[in-house]
Parts: sequence; structure tokens; C-alpha cells
Amino acid sequence: MSLRVGRQLLLVGLASSLWSVAGVPTFMALAGAYLVAWIACELPPIRKLLREARPRTLVLLAAALAAPGIAFGYRARADLVQREGLLGAVTRFQDRLRAHALPAIAPPLLAIDRPQTWFVATEDAHAVTLFAGGVKPLEAEALGHGLFRIDYDPRRDGIPNALGTQLEITLKSDGRTSERTLELVRPLAHPRWFCIAPDRSRAVALSEETDELFVLRSSGLEKRLPVGDGPVDCAFLDDDHVAVTHRNERSLRVFDLSTGRETRALELSARQGRLARSPSGTLLAVILAGEKAELAIVRLPELTLASRVSLASAADWVAFGTNDDTLFAATRADAAIHRLRANAGTFSEDAKLDLGRPVVTLGRSSDGSQLWAATTDLHAAGHQQLGNHFVQDQILTLDGGRMIVTARRLTAERSDRQTKPGDVDRGVSPMGVHEGREGALWIAFAGTDEVVQVTASAIPRRIDLGDAGLFAPHGVAELADGTLIVSSPVSGAFGILAPDAATPRVVRVAPSDALLLEQNRGALARRVGERGFYEATRSGITCQSCHMHADSDDAAYNLGDHRLLPTLSVRGLADTAPYLRDGSYPRLRDLDDVAQTLYRGYRRNQAARGETVEAFVRSLPRRDSPHFANERDRAAEHRGLAAFYKAQCDTCHRPPAFTDLAQLPLRFLFPDQAAQLGSEEILDTPSLLSVTASAPYLNDGRAKTLEAVLVAQNPQNRHGDVQSLTDSERRDLIAFLSSL
Repeated sequence: MSLRVGRQLLLVGLASSLWSVAGVPTFMALAGAYLVAWIACELPPIRKLLREARPRTLVLLAAALAAPGIAFGYRARADLVQREGLLGAVTRFQDRLRAHALPAIAPPLLAIDRPQTWFVATEDAHAVTLFAGGVKPLEAEALGHGLFRIDYDPRRDGIPNALGTQLEITLKSDGRTSERTLELVRPLAHPRWFCIAPDRSRAVALSEETDELFVLRSSGLEKRLPVGDGPVDCAFLDDDHVAVTHRNERSLRVFDLSTGRETRALELSARQGRLARSPSGTLLAVILAGEKAELAIVRLPELTLASRVSLASAADWVAFGTNDDTLFAATRADAAIHRLRANAGTFSEDAKLDLGRPVVTLGRSSDGSQLWAATTDLHAAGHQQLGNHFVQDQILTLDGGRMIVTARRLTAERSDRQTKPGDVDRGVSPMGVHEGREGALWIAFAGTDEVVQVTASAIPRRIDLGDAGLFAPHGVAELADGTLIVSSPVSGAFGILAPDAATPRVVRVAPSDALLLEQNRGALARRVGERGFYEATRSGITCQSCHMHADSDDAAYNLGDHRLLPTLSVRGLADTAPYLRDGSYPRLRDLDDVAQTLYRGYRRNQAARGETVEAFVRSLPRRDSPHFANERDRAAEHRGLAAFYKAQCDTCHRPPAFTDLAQLPLRFLFPDQAAQLGSEEILDTPSLLSVTASAPYLNDGRAKTLEAVLVAQNPQNRHGDVQSLTDSERRDLIAFLSSL
């Protein structure tokens, strides 16, 4: 080794030692230490010693001097990363590389439980084909400007035969092949809410992820049957026949539980949501989840369409009142319950009850005179709460005849497990409400892993399910003999509690944690992360409180700056770092810091909580389009893409992810809003994928429609050159955006 190299190593070692003495974990401090070390080494006495020293001696001295600095750097590494803004730098780099390395594909996820769409950006290729093992070759549709769309349906195209959580695919564009990787998600069974047989001898639950129906009795799991694509809700037509709605197809199907076969089906023109059976058993009300907000009224036993009923906004829950002539629909966008009355062979709205926050779950009394609605707050007549992320879980008792709230039960409570004043350990995130025998009300709390029986005359009975390994319960049902059945979609299991039992018997329909630990650690991480998503912090708030089942609850919250901002969906976030409106969180796992600090952490200690919640959120497909693939106006979409480029929308919303993953000051696009705020605000460019499902729009939700985004909220023409478009081009642009 030369003397010059030895001297340089000594200089680095001395600088490192001085850095440790300074104790400031920044690169500026390290550079200052290096400068001081260089000046010291240039002093004549030191230079003389260095010239006379052997190279080996210099190396040993350099190592000794560097040791304290290396130790200090290791101890202060987290602080150094934080101070220098390096947290998540690798994540941001990888996400940008994936989005910009052509051919690029987005979203970077394949979930085998549903139809989905990818977009591929190329350098003006003429044809693109996707190849994956176990899946037939998928030919892409050319949209123009080097952009392609690929529609995939696992029932039609096959399921990948890859193991693990990564799927290697090949994109062939004009004869050239490129290898890419998608995250592969094989969802486990997720049984949610129940429908109960008229004689209350058994209950049925559905798993949308695995397209299954589960029949349960007091003795346990009776049957496990395949149904249509994406089952959502069910209703018994009699003791043996069950009607099932589906999210990913048009068919309302009826199944015979005695034979396990489908007996009838009714084609509806849209995706379906929840349903309700009328008191006489002659009608079904089915929520339609298409482009229009509607209910389908179906005659029984014929299973024929009687009418379609328009709603003010899309409904989440529907229930009949005391008779066949009264319907109630709970809608999320306007946070209200609408009453509809039969009129001239159809239904029309005659009353509305504003709640201020949407209904999380809805229960009906046996005679239909009362409804029970779980919500995160009630402010129908007043100002919305400005507390930071204000959540106040409660059960409302509603009189359907008078359309008023007759009782309000705040559910979040403290227990003897609290560690300091204000801790909440019980009654968080009510998810299932069911009237049991003799009018008792059963409530399942997803946030605190418990079910509670409430009666008018007795102290509430609490059953802790967490000790049995049943987390975040959703559905609860009491059978005729007093047996209680609880569903835990997170655990892929049911709990069956006999009347005289102290703890539930667990019936699993998905692998246990122990088995996943051996066979599929990726699935276990997602399960644990989903559990954390529903789990309550000690302040009584969960991720689910605002991001309802990982979607938006369409409500507005104060996020710390004393103004109300709409909740965003967390679906489709994989590989779009950084996160939040201002891009202030470089990785999804870093959001756990908010729960651990601002909301006082969790009762249950869990290693790597942030990493597992990130694994769960990354596995969530983006929100569904209201359109089926064959309903698109392809000509309008192709013209709309041309308008997209003409208006220079691609400058920030770059295909195929339709975001450049960059941040820019609010004043660049919206100077008027920036002036009103009086302070600088940074915008993180959102993806436009599934944009029609994410209204209201812009950073503060001030635009209710895409038309408003382009015109009313773009007066200075900075948010795209929309003024260069004709009226027809603007309509085509909206059609294209709606197709994403």
C-alpha cells in the first residue's frame, strides 16, 4: 500500500473520530469534521510525522481512529436518516423506476379473486401481449400514444401457477420481450356478515374473496358451497333457499342448501351490493352498484324484476320497515338514511334522516319498527367536529315511522387494562348488530375483538374473542337454541359459543396462523396487517374508523390544521410512494408512527406492526369501476386519450400509473387556494386510476365532479391546458378518465 493511500485513510479515520466527538448525526457535521481533520493533517509537525510513518502504521492508526465514528454512526443511523431526509429513499427510487422504465405496467398487483385491468406504457409499440405461467396469453388493447389496456378475468383466463407473493410476467411488445414483476395475492376466506334462516336453525355467511357460501349450525360448519364471482350479501327465501348478490357479475342467484346447487338466477344490468327480504317474503330489495345509484325490486317466488328505484346516492345498506311498502337505504356520500314508500308499483323517497357520518353497519328489529345504525359520530344539525381525526363510536336506535333517533349509545369505554387516563379498551368500531332472542341486542366490535349482549334490564355481557384467536369480528347471530355464532374475516374463522359455554369453539375456513407461518409467510403478514388495520388504538380510533374497509367513508376530518378534508381510499397504493396529500410519509409503514404517538399506541404489543399493515395495504386492489369491460365506449375513450395529451395532463399524471410520483407547491396549480390558506402547501400527485370512485376531488375536496376539476376549479388553466379543448373533447376526456 502506498504512503498516499495510508495518509488518506488516516484522514478519513480522524474525521470519523472527530464526528463522534461532535455527536451531531448529520452529513454537514461529518463534512465539518473532515475539514478540521484535513487542516490538522496539514500542520507542519503532523505532516512530518505522516511522511516518516510506515503505510501499515498509518492503516492501523486510521482503523483505531475510525472505530468511534463507526460506532457513533451505527447508533445514530435512524436519526441520521431522519435528519437527512433519506427515509424511504430506496422505496421512492424503486417506485419511480418501476413506473418509468418502459414498458411499464400498472397497477403492480394481481389478485386472483376478481377481474382487473392493467395499463402498459411503451415507446409507441403497435401490439403488446402479457405472458404468465398458468394464464393464457393476454392481448392488450391499443389506446394510442403507446398506451395499452389489458383486461384479465381469472375465471376466464386462468390463475397463475406461481408460488409465493411475486409473479414474474413477460411483456412482449412488437417482438421485444421484457421481464416484469407483479405482486401476487391469493386471498384467504373472509366470512363476514350473516343471514339467518326463518326458523333460526342455521346461519349463512359469504366470502367475497374465495367465492364461497358457508352454512353453520350449532354443531358447527354444515356446508361450504361455491357461488358466483364476488358474493356480497344473502337472504333466506325459505328455510332451504338463499338468494346471493355478487359484486363482479350481473346475476342474482338462488341456491338450494339441501343440494348445494344453484336453482335460479336473475340477470341484472349492474354489479350488486347488499339486499333485504320483505316481511311477507314476496319482495327482495337489491342495491345496484352500477353507474347510477339504484335499487332493484325483485318479486318472489318468481324471481322477476318488478321495478328499479333511483336513489340520491349509492347505498351501502338496505332494510324493509314494518311492511312491504317501506324501505330504508343507508347512503355513504350524504351520510343519511332515506325512507322510501311504495307508490304506484314502485318506491319513491318520502323522508330523509341526516346523520353527519355514514352508517358503518345496519341492523333491523324483528318487527321492523326499529333500526340500529353504527356510526363514528352524529352531528345531523350542527357543525362537524374539529377534533383531530374525531371519532366517537356509537349505536343509534332509529324509529322508522317517525324518522328520528330515539336513543344514542356511545360504545367506546375504558377498562381496568388502561395504562393511563383516557385509554380506551372496549367498544371500539362496532361492525355487526343483530337482534337475538327476546329482543337482546348483540354487537360485534372489530376494534376490540369482542361481542357484547345488551338488554334493557341487565348489565351488558361481554365476550372477549381475542383470547380464542378470533380478531376483528364482523358478523354476529344468535340461533334459536341460544347458540351464538361470530365471524372473523381477518382470522378466516367462525366462533361458535354454546349458551352454557365460557369461550367459543373456533371453526376455521382458512389456514391458521401457525400453518401460514410454515407455508405462506406473505399471507400471514397480510393477515396480521389486516388485523392491525381494524385494531383500536388506546385513543379509541382505528384505520377502519375513517377508511371503511380500506375505502373512504366519504366523510371529512380535521387532519391537524383545523379544516375539514375528505377521507381518501387506501386501495391501489402499492408502489406510489410517498404518501398522504403532501407526500410527507415516504413509506406506508411509516404511518404507524401516527398511531403510536398521536393516538397513544395499542393495547397489544406486536412486532413489526408498521411492516405488516404495509403488507396488507399493498395487497389491496384498486377500487372497482362501475362499468363491466364490455360496457365501455371505446371510441370515446380513444378520443379522450388524445384530449388527455392535448391538454398536457400527462405532464403530472404520467401513464401507466397516471402519476409522476412527484410533489409540487399548491400555488403552481391553484394560486387562489394557496393565497386563501396563507401558507405554503405541497401536493403529492395522485394517481388517476379508479378516479371515478374517489370523488370529491382536489386537495380539499372542493370539486364534486370531474367536470368541476377541469373547468370550475381551473379558472387560470394551470391544472392542464383544458381551455385548448373543445366541449366534445372535454366530454371525451371525462369518458377516458372514467374508464381508468
